[in-house]
Amino acid sequence: MDGNKMDLPSLDKLKELEKSARVDGSGIQFDSLLGLWKFNSVWKQGSDTEDSISSTLLQVFSASLELKEDTQNPEKENFTIANAIKFGLLTLRFSGYANLERKQPLLPFSFDCIQIKLASLTILNRSLPATDQKKRPFFALIAIDPHGKWLSARGKGGGLALWVKNK
Repeated sequence: MDGNKMDLPSLDKLKELEKSARVDGSGIQFDSLLGLWKFNSVWKQGSDTEDSISSTLLQVFSASLELKEDTQNPEKENFTIANAIKFGLLTLRFSGYANLERKQPLLPFSFDCIQIKLASLTILNRSLPATDQKKRPFFALIAIDPHGKWLSARGKGGGLALWVKNK
């Protein structure tokens, strides 16, 4: 990391923020989510210890979450979303669309494309089948650092994730 490790919230702090977000909302706004977020840590559902194997692998593979304004539908404050991992020159990237819902808020998303690249050469670029709107995965957004340094969320499967903003 780049020295920001001390600024990251503890698991207890994240749980406290999550309780508050469920009742009062997180206050996370559309614009604060825009950018490239690098994966930092994950905790499995019901665990009080970081899943160090998953966290390390996702850091080694430079796992990222990228949210951009969907310029095709800017009036709706929708996002384009991409999740990617890198292994040397090889990149595996899923891309699609996301939007904010509810007070907490939720960030439901669906991927419609998978891409594999070797450096700048695209090896595979394939469409994915549409996801049923009611079965889309989501992130329940918990909190974002007031200065935009980190973002935390719980996934549909119950795991808790922490990302740091890529500068």
